[in-house]
Amino acid sequence: MRYVAIDFETANNEPVSACSVGLAKMENGRVVDTYYSLIKPASSYFSPFNISIHGIYPEDVEASPLFREIWPDILMFIDDDLLIAHNAPFDIGIVKALLAYYGLAVPPLHYADTVRISRIVFPFLANHKLTTISRHFGFDYTAHHALDDAVNCAKVFHAACDLQDEQEVVDYFLSLGIRFHRMTGGYAPEKVIKKTQGAPSLF
Repeated sequence: MRYVAIDFETANNEPVSACSVGLAKMENGRVVDTYYSLIKPASSYFSPFNISIHGIYPEDVEASPLFREIWPDILMFIDDDLLIAHNAPFDIGIVKALLAYYGLAVPPLHYADTVRISRIVFPFLANHKLTTISRHFGFDYTAHHALDDAVNCAKVFHAACDLQDEQEVVDYFLSLGIRFHRMTGGYAPEKVIKKTQGAPSLF
């Protein structure tokens, strides 16, 4: 099965303040492609607390692209694959906020939350932070770097279910009471719609 993990770091508490994004494409348990970019945030204030978490400073993103400039690349990277995130309401909330801010269409992406998945599949862990899960499984990890977060999110999803057939993965998670969600509110750009027309939806 193929899926894409996504992670954002933000300049402050506002969802439109994304200052970096990382994506990792996983296929049959192996990371096959990655994407990373700094972002010049729509909300330009950098909280000292956030800087202390991810180490990104205002001067680091001064010449970086705006989200609207890299969104086509992000969307093409995701393609029609399942999107996953560790604490998906946070990362998907950032995507929705930025799409609204820049007046961009909301694509019909399907997504899942590896925090919810890990709580159900790995109930024995002390907590379900990405750092804790990564330490438990021995994953190499640099916390709060968007690309590392995305890669390890993908690994967590695979550790929770290593089946390779997409329908079997869906059925397995459904049996645990885990459902995948769908972004709504608009349409994907034409080039993505053409790729997915006629394809059966398993989510």
